[in-house]
Amino acid sequence: MTHITKKDLVLQPFVLNDISVVELLIEYRYKYDDNLFLENGSMFYVTGVKSINQEVVATYVSLDRLIKLCNFTEQQLLLIKMTEQGYTHREIGEAIKMDNQNVSKALKTVYKAIVKENERQWRRVVYTSTLGLKTKKCNKCEEHLPATNEFYSDNKSAKDGLHSICKKCR
Repeated sequence: MTHITKKDLVLQPFVLNDISVVELLIEYRYKYDDNLFLENGSMFYVTGVKSINQEVVATYVSLDRLIKLCNFTEQQLLLIKMTEQGYTHREIGEAIKMDNQNVSKALKTVYKAIVKENERQWRRVVYTSTLGLKTKKCNKCEEHLPATNEFYSDNKSAKDGLHSICKKCR
């Protein structure tokens, strides 16, 4: 058995199906994501091109995609943004008139939703790409999803036995 150092831990890939990882990425984004505070996403400084940690960029791109897919409320998005920028739960609570405990609960709800969406997207890819299951286009979100009871509710009157709108949209 090899000894894992702090440096090795930093180099480990992040998995977005773990609530504690999602929490860590959001709460410490201001430290890890050098591009967070750049205006217009520009990565150029006067002296030249800024170096990029591709793994961190890819992880945050994936996280941002999941956040978008979750369709969070404006308040939830504000909680995420303030947390990513390094505000404490107390500071967030004062800014949006919410007590610390409710800020923590709301953020836990957000983290769980991100993990759930990550698992949903993973299953969608595995079911279609690896297992080759048939897909069905949701009439609302227009996403092609596996034609299974996991993604669509039963509808005995439909030709394929599934509703035309996915469970997430319903």
